[in-house]
Amino acid sequence: MSIKCSANEQIKRKYYYYLEHADGKAEATIKQVVIALGRFETFTRYADFRTFTQKQAVAFKECMAEQAFSLSTVLGTVKKVQHFLRWLSLQAGYKSRVKGEAIEFMNLSEKMVRAASAPKDRDFPSLAMVEAAIDRMPFEAAIEKRNRAIMALSAMTAIRVTALTTLHLKHYDRRRRLILQLPDQVETKNSKRIDTYLMPVCDRFETIFLDWLDYLERVELYGPGDPMFPATQIGQDINFQFQPVGLKRAHWKQSGSVRQIIKEAFEAADLPTFTPHSFRNMLVSEMYRRKVSIPAFKAGSQNLGHKSVLTTLTSYGKISLEEQGELIREAFAAPVEGEDGDAPVTMAELKAILKREGLG
Repeated sequence: MSIKCSANEQIKRKYYYYLEHADGKAEATIKQVVIALGRFETFTRYADFRTFTQKQAVAFKECMAEQAFSLSTVLGTVKKVQHFLRWLSLQAGYKSRVKGEAIEFMNLSEKMVRAASAPKDRDFPSLAMVEAAIDRMPFEAAIEKRNRAIMALSAMTAIRVTALTTLHLKHYDRRRRLILQLPDQVETKNSKRIDTYLMPVCDRFETIFLDWLDYLERVELYGPGDPMFPATQIGQDINFQFQPVGLKRAHWKQSGSVRQIIKEAFEAADLPTFTPHSFRNMLVSEMYRRKVSIPAFKAGSQNLGHKSVLTTLTSYGKISLEEQGELIREAFAAPVEGEDGDAPVTMAELKAILKREGLG
């Protein structure tokens, strides 16, 4: 069994501190770096980082490619190790030992990078599947009402779990039907402010969510500063066995409970299980299905918190083969008018169209 190198442990701690405080990386990102460096050290049998060589770089990427990892995992791991080694090559005691040219030999081929970076088709529920799952959820006890409201809000907004679990009642604007994800109070991705309207994909979803807010305020007597989705209170039954006994006036400490709630809702309806993130694909697919206008699609993209509409177009949703054929037939059904009707659109004309549509 290989023994960990004490010098490696010291310099890694320094690097993690740098990532958090100088580079501003989130805890989840740093955990992924820890995993990547763990794979690298396992490969080198915990050799001192100062022994890094070009041969070691090539052997590591080849070893990663041969294992049962996805290409995206291989690429992510190699990139994280490279970033660490580049930082390491600037540190005292390592500058003369860790060579930049050796680090470059860890690069993957262009073909592998393209394959690893290509958008992946991900399974996601249809709107009908989400409706069926919600219909099967009980809603008598407080915990059951909360769980159903979580499903309803997720289906209308595809809000990220970390944000959902940190919302307060004051973050819902009833008049505008708007969720205010304020980064100083709500844990949003990259600490962005995201203003998310309830998307009216199904009237019942909004009713379930609003009924839940009314229950919290009128029955549980929650105020604006209380959690919108409080954690579960655990207590003991008459046999001193721990079990859920109600709501706890506090946020969840982790998001795993919400993921489990959504998973179990689909299981109870005898449906495939889906993650909270899959609701983003569902909502984008609904926009395609309903053939919303370009400005409406842009609004939906902003609603999901995407900085660019290209993120929404390339990473989320899917047009079925039948819809693809229908859209193609519709697009080319109308006759071309005028002599210049078949002329290609210039870049200037394209920019003018985008500006006119509010996308410029």
